[in-house]
Amino acid sequence: MTRAAAATHLSQPAVTQAIAKLERDAGTALFRSTAAGVFTTDAGEAFATRVRRAFALLDPAFDDLSRRLRLTATSAQLRALIAVREAENYTLAAARLGVAQPTVHRAITQLESEAGKPLLERTAYGMVATRQAQALAQAARLAYAELEQAAADLAERTGREVGRIVL
Repeated sequence: MTRAAAATHLSQPAVTQAIAKLERDAGTALFRSTAAGVFTTDAGEAFATRVRRAFALLDPAFDDLSRRLRLTATSAQLRALIAVREAENYTLAAARLGVAQPTVHRAITQLESEAGKPLLERTAYGMVATRQAQALAQAARLAYAELEQAAADLAERTGREVGRIVL
Protein backbone atom coordinates (compact mmCIF):
# COMPACT_ATOMS: atom_id res chain seq x y z
CA MET A 1 0.00 0.00 0.00
CA THR A 2 2.87 2.32 0.79
CA ARG A 3 4.41 1.85 -2.67
CA ALA A 4 1.02 2.30 -4.35
CA ALA A 5 0.54 5.51 -2.38
CA ALA A 6 3.93 6.83 -3.44
CA ALA A 7 3.32 5.90 -7.10
CA THR A 8 -0.04 7.68 -7.16
CA HIS A 9 1.04 10.65 -5.02
CA LEU A 10 -1.68 9.86 -2.49
CA SER A 11 -1.55 9.08 1.20
CA GLN A 12 -1.55 5.45 2.27
CA PRO A 13 -4.94 5.86 4.03
CA ALA A 14 -6.39 7.33 0.81
CA VAL A 15 -5.22 4.29 -1.17
CA THR A 16 -6.60 1.95 1.48
CA GLN A 17 -9.96 3.75 1.43
CA ALA A 18 -10.09 3.71 -2.37
CA ILE A 19 -9.43 -0.04 -2.44
CA ALA A 20 -12.04 -0.63 0.25
CA LYS A 21 -14.57 1.32 -1.83
CA LEU A 22 -13.68 -0.65 -4.98
CA GLU A 23 -14.11 -3.92 -3.11
CA ARG A 24 -17.38 -2.77 -1.56
CA ASP A 25 -18.71 -1.77 -4.99
CA ALA A 26 -17.40 -5.00 -6.54
CA GLY A 27 -18.97 -7.12 -3.81
CA THR A 28 -15.83 -9.21 -3.54
CA ALA A 29 -12.20 -9.00 -2.45
CA LEU A 30 -9.88 -7.69 -5.16
CA PHE A 31 -6.74 -7.96 -3.03
CA ARG A 32 -5.43 -10.25 -0.33
CA SER A 33 -2.92 -9.25 2.31
CA THR A 34 -0.13 -11.59 3.34
CA ALA A 35 3.04 -11.20 5.33
CA ALA A 36 4.86 -10.83 1.99
CA GLY A 37 2.61 -7.99 0.79
CA VAL A 38 -0.66 -7.26 -0.93
CA PHE A 39 -1.61 -9.30 -4.00
CA THR A 40 -4.55 -9.30 -6.39
CA THR A 41 -7.14 -12.04 -6.19
CA ASP A 42 -8.48 -13.73 -9.33
CA ALA A 43 -11.36 -11.25 -9.23
CA GLY A 44 -8.85 -8.43 -8.86
CA GLU A 45 -6.96 -9.63 -11.93
CA ALA A 46 -10.18 -9.81 -13.96
CA PHE A 47 -11.09 -6.30 -12.83
CA ALA A 48 -7.59 -4.98 -13.62
CA THR A 49 -7.78 -6.46 -17.12
CA ARG A 50 -11.02 -4.59 -17.82
CA VAL A 51 -9.62 -1.35 -16.38
CA ARG A 52 -6.50 -1.67 -18.56
CA ARG A 53 -8.75 -2.16 -21.60
CA ALA A 54 -10.75 0.93 -20.67
CA PHE A 55 -7.62 3.06 -20.44
CA ALA A 56 -6.24 1.55 -23.65
CA LEU A 57 -9.33 3.01 -25.33
CA LEU A 58 -9.14 6.39 -23.61
CA ASP A 59 -5.42 7.13 -23.67
CA PRO A 60 -5.00 7.50 -27.47
CA ALA A 61 -7.99 9.87 -27.59
CA PHE A 62 -6.56 11.88 -24.69
CA ASP A 63 -3.16 11.99 -26.39
CA ASP A 64 -4.74 13.24 -29.61
CA LEU A 65 -6.21 16.20 -27.73
CA SER A 66 -3.72 16.79 -24.92
CA ARG A 67 -1.61 14.39 -22.87
CA ARG A 68 -2.56 16.46 -19.83
CA LEU A 69 -6.10 15.08 -20.05
CA ARG A 70 -4.80 11.68 -18.94
CA LEU A 71 -4.28 13.26 -15.52
CA THR A 72 -7.01 15.87 -15.33
CA ALA A 73 -10.13 14.59 -17.13
CA THR A 74 -12.88 13.50 -14.78
CA SER A 75 -15.70 11.05 -15.20
CA ALA A 76 -18.22 13.91 -14.93
CA GLN A 77 -16.47 15.77 -17.76
CA LEU A 78 -16.42 12.71 -20.00
CA ARG A 79 -20.08 11.94 -19.31
CA ALA A 80 -20.94 15.56 -20.12
CA LEU A 81 -19.01 15.37 -23.39
CA ILE A 82 -20.79 12.16 -24.37
CA ALA A 83 -24.19 13.66 -23.56
CA VAL A 84 -23.57 16.93 -25.43
CA ARG A 85 -22.16 15.09 -28.41
CA GLU A 86 -25.29 12.94 -28.59
CA ALA A 87 -27.85 15.66 -27.83
CA GLU A 88 -26.00 18.49 -29.61
CA ASN A 89 -27.49 20.76 -26.95
CA TYR A 90 -26.42 21.59 -23.38
CA THR A 91 -29.96 21.69 -22.00
CA LEU A 92 -30.93 18.31 -23.46
CA ALA A 93 -27.62 16.83 -22.36
CA ALA A 94 -28.20 18.08 -18.81
CA ALA A 95 -31.69 16.57 -18.78
CA ARG A 96 -30.28 13.19 -19.90
CA LEU A 97 -27.68 13.32 -17.14
CA GLY A 98 -30.14 14.57 -14.51
CA VAL A 99 -28.07 17.64 -13.69
CA ALA A 100 -28.40 21.39 -14.23
CA GLN A 101 -27.40 22.88 -17.59
CA PRO A 102 -24.65 25.07 -16.03
CA THR A 103 -23.08 21.90 -14.58
CA VAL A 104 -22.74 20.40 -18.06
CA HIS A 105 -21.48 23.67 -19.52
CA ARG A 106 -18.88 24.01 -16.75
CA ALA A 107 -17.69 20.41 -17.26
CA ILE A 108 -17.21 20.98 -21.00
CA THR A 109 -15.50 24.35 -20.39
CA GLN A 110 -13.06 22.74 -17.95
CA LEU A 111 -12.33 19.93 -20.40
CA GLU A 112 -11.71 22.46 -23.19
CA SER A 113 -9.47 24.49 -20.89
CA GLU A 114 -7.34 21.45 -20.06
CA ALA A 115 -7.21 20.41 -23.73
CA GLY A 116 -6.27 23.94 -24.75
CA LYS A 117 -8.74 23.94 -27.64
CA PRO A 118 -12.47 24.00 -28.29
CA LEU A 119 -14.23 20.64 -28.35
CA LEU A 120 -17.60 21.85 -29.59
CA GLU A 121 -18.61 24.17 -32.41
CA ARG A 122 -21.86 26.11 -32.40
CA THR A 123 -23.80 25.61 -35.64
CA ALA A 124 -27.32 26.41 -36.81
CA TYR A 125 -28.23 22.84 -35.85
CA GLY A 126 -26.71 22.89 -32.37
CA MET A 127 -23.42 22.11 -30.70
CA VAL A 128 -21.33 19.81 -32.88
CA ALA A 129 -18.29 18.01 -31.50
CA THR A 130 -14.97 18.45 -33.27
CA ARG A 131 -13.38 15.35 -34.78
CA GLN A 132 -11.11 14.97 -31.74
CA ALA A 133 -14.01 15.45 -29.32
CA GLN A 134 -16.06 12.85 -31.22
CA ALA A 135 -13.16 10.41 -30.92
CA LEU A 136 -12.83 11.11 -27.19
CA ALA A 137 -16.57 10.75 -26.60
CA GLN A 138 -16.61 7.43 -28.46
CA ALA A 139 -13.57 6.18 -26.57
CA ALA A 140 -15.21 7.20 -23.28
CA ARG A 141 -18.44 5.35 -24.19
CA LEU A 142 -16.44 2.21 -24.96
CA ALA A 143 -14.38 2.60 -21.76
CA TYR A 144 -17.58 2.89 -19.70
CA ALA A 145 -18.88 -0.24 -21.43
CA GLU A 146 -15.68 -2.06 -20.37
CA LEU A 147 -16.23 -0.95 -16.78
CA GLU A 148 -19.87 -2.07 -16.87
CA GLN A 149 -18.67 -5.44 -18.16
CA ALA A 150 -16.15 -5.56 -15.31
CA ALA A 151 -19.03 -5.15 -12.85
CA ALA A 152 -20.93 -7.94 -14.60
CA ASP A 153 -17.84 -10.19 -14.54
CA LEU A 154 -17.34 -9.64 -10.81
CA ALA A 155 -21.03 -10.15 -10.06
CA GLU A 156 -21.00 -13.41 -11.98
CA ARG A 157 -18.09 -14.64 -9.85
CA THR A 158 -20.16 -14.07 -6.71
CA GLY A 159 -23.41 -15.48 -8.10
CA ARG A 160 -25.11 -12.12 -8.53
CA GLU A 161 -26.56 -10.56 -11.65
CA VAL A 162 -25.98 -6.94 -12.58
CA GLY A 163 -26.34 -4.87 -15.69
CA ARG A 164 -29.26 -3.86 -17.79
CA ILE A 165 -31.20 -5.07 -20.75
CA VAL A 166 -31.87 -2.51 -23.44
CA LEU A 167 -34.67 -3.00 -25.98
